[in-house]
Amino acid sequence: MVVQLQKYFEEFHETIKLNYDDNSYLRETRDEIIEVLKKELKEQVSVNFTTFNQGSYAMFTGIKAMDLGDYDIDVGVIFEIDKEEYTNPIEVKEWIYNALKNSYEDVEMKRPCVTVKFPSTRKEERNIHVDFAVYSQKNQNSYNYIAKGKLNSSVENRVWEICEPKELLDKIKNNLEDTNERRQFRRIIRYMKRWKDNKFKNQVNRPTGIGLTVAGLNYFNPNYTKDIFKNEKKFNDFEALENFVNNMINAFKSVYEDGVFGSRLHIYLPTQPYNDIYEGMSLKQMEDFKEKLINLLNIIIEVKDEIDPKVACEKLSKEFGDDFPIPEDSETAERKNIAILNNTSSAFDYEF
Repeated sequence: MVVQLQKYFEEFHETIKLNYDDNSYLRETRDEIIEVLKKELKEQVSVNFTTFNQGSYAMFTGIKAMDLGDYDIDVGVIFEIDKEEYTNPIEVKEWIYNALKNSYEDVEMKRPCVTVKFPSTRKEERNIHVDFAVYSQKNQNSYNYIAKGKLNSSVENRVWEICEPKELLDKIKNNLEDTNERRQFRRIIRYMKRWKDNKFKNQVNRPTGIGLTVAGLNYFNPNYTKDIFKNEKKFNDFEALENFVNNMINAFKSVYEDGVFGSRLHIYLPTQPYNDIYEGMSLKQMEDFKEKLINLLNIIIEVKDEIDPKVACEKLSKEFGDDFPIPEDSETAERKNIAILNNTSSAFDYEF
């Protein structure tokens, strides 16, 4: 690669990353909602429970929503109950639902969670919605189960599904031993999540963020050069991104579904219930996903031969969106001169 892009990727990362604990508004609002929930539950339910952070917040892979969308926070609530004693999971979800309804106006029981929407009190901030997933802990198999169903769901749509959210968080947070390699992993996942938001706007059943994150467990490899004298690693996000995208494309398998041949990428949870995260995507949607990945890879390959950082970043911004930085003309001219000088110098090196 002629042009060096690491600083532009790192600038992009700083722009799109969402660090909840560094955002006082998010942190204070989250803490307030959880404290309200704990207080209400303790007054209404004589069952022990604990809460924990989950989702991209807990995995350190959160990104800011495009187009001023809501901030999204995921919280798990584990009740020390045996699901065999509470065969109707909606009964347990109603504990959360009723507790939140006492304090907030906009509360909805969705199939996988209970959501409370919290309007911003600050003009410069976005609204927040918090998704509370409800789990049972005590059972004869020592597994956790998540409560699925809505208030008016039929009996067959009210279920306890086996789920191990904390184990999944641990696998993702600690999948690499080296701290800086983990940081590169999180940057790559954030880049891909923003790419997904930019290229699949308003599409139903598009690739999910958790699917891309879990894919990283199998298809991401750290990329860096090592200075043996300083014992330092110099990370190259561009090369790591190329490898990740290429590995995902190569993982698509030929399938035959409903009388049609196509290809599909299977991303299985590494924990219970070990299901395919992308099983809900149709074959047509999968083909679109693969086509967009191939286009991204082609852009990356084009950029590798580009000597002008402005042109390189302009191409990348079409994939990753307007937040990807594009250098000024003055910086571009300086980089061009350096590249030309380096190429000229290398030609004479062989004469001596």
